[in-house]
Amino acid sequence: MAGQSLYEQELLAKASKYLPGGNGGNTNFPDDLKFLAREGLGSHIWDVSGNEYIDWLMGSGPMILGHAHQAVTQAVLEAVSQGSTFFATNERSVLLAEELCAAVPCAEQVRFTTAVLTPVSNA
Repeated sequence: MAGQSLYEQELLAKASKYLPGGNGGNTNFPDDLKFLAREGLGSHIWDVSGNEYIDWLMGSGPMILGHAHQAVTQAVLEAVSQGSTFFATNERSVLLAEELCAAVPCAEQVRFTTAVLTPVSNA
C-alpha cells in the first residue's frame, strides 16, 4: 500500500508470522490494502504510518458512538480507577445483572463469564 512506513511493513510481516491469517480478527484485506490501525477518533482511524481512514467496520457494530467518545472514555477511566477485575461478586456486577433482568423479560438471572464454554457448562 502506498504511504506505508518501513515500520508498518515490518509489523505487517510480524502479523503474518504470529497471528493466524495475519490479523487479529475477522478482517482479511488483500495484501495491497492491508494496514495496521494505531488510533481512532469518532468515525476515523489512523494507521501506524499516519494515514487516515473512515472506519466503516466500527468494531463490527458496537462502536456506534465512534472511537474515543469522551463520555465512554471518562466512564471507563472512572471504572478502572476503582479496580479493573474482581473475581469476587462486586457492586457493578449486581447492578448490571439487575438491569439486564429488567430489560429481558425471560431472564431471571445472569451469569457473567470470561470464556465461551463456561455458560454452557453452567447451564
